Amino acid sequence: MLHSSLKEGEGRFGWSYIETGDLNKLKQRIEKDGWDSLSDEERECYQAFLLDIREGDYVIYINVPEWGQCTLARVNRPYYWRYEDGDFNHRFGVAPDSVRDFDRNDKLVHPSLSARLKLQGRWWRINQQQHFETLLRGLEAGEGGTPLTSETARDLLDKAIQPLLATITTKIHETHPNKALEDLLARIFRNVPGVNKVEKKGGPRDHGADLLVEFESAMPILPQTCVIQVKSFEGDQWSTKAVDDIKRAFKHYPEAGMGLIVSTASSSTDALDEAIEKLQKKTGKSVSLLIGKEVANFVLRFWS
Repeated sequence: MLHSSLKEGEGRFGWSYIETGDLNKLKQRIEKDGWDSLSDEERECYQAFLLDIREGDYVIYINVPEWGQCTLARVNRPYYWRYEDGDFNHRFGVAPDSVRDFDRNDKLVHPSLSARLKLQGRWWRINQQQHFETLLRGLEAGEGGTPLTSETARDLLDKAIQPLLATITTKIHETHPNKALEDLLARIFRNVPGVNKVEKKGGPRDHGADLLVEFESAMPILPQTCVIQVKSFEGDQWSTKAVDDIKRAFKHYPEAGMGLIVSTASSSTDALDEAIEKLQKKTGKSVSLLIGKEVANFVLRFWS
């Protein structure tokens, strides 16, 4: 009955089973004669929150049309009373074209919102506006129908974390400028499993290597050496100087089989990517780039 009524443009609410349950009239009596002027049944029917519902608000019915599902609608007319035999005589208008059904365990429903869409009383405020608006946009776009799983929940967490990683890299740049960043990364690399030795080479005679990292290879008798260039950068990294430095380091440290550029820049540029690719083809050695959010992820992973 409730679901059909919403589809027809009318929201209804229970605890309204007596003919004198009109909230507007009960409110007037309370203001004139006090709360004690109401009978016990009238007090139970006095669901005052309904008087606060305004046009443009949204209501969600829990376990409607069936258990585990919810139905939402946008209010287009405030509270009114129309008595019929039985209950659910408290009423308000809703826009029929706004009515949407969804499963509260759908991946479209943020987990924190889903937790609020379980019965908690006669009525309650969800207070999840951002997540609700995301749900609303998805439903209006015809999305939904996929259950929330541990994998989809992980995807949500990853999506929420990504902007934080960018912020962390910015904080690393701010708290560890220039040489201090080399010191920090030297400490971090020493925590990486398989690393045997980390040498700081930064300075006027570093020959293009800020750090030399020796780590175990697939054949322990032949340890690998990686030359690392550390760049404290903001914004996009357009400079290719780090690639030139790696090139010099390969010549001075022939035992180095690979190179790595670590930059606090927000992202790479075509010029930098092309320079790295060109160096790899010329030397036959692997050259990688750790930049932006990847730096935060790496530091957090091996922080101790």
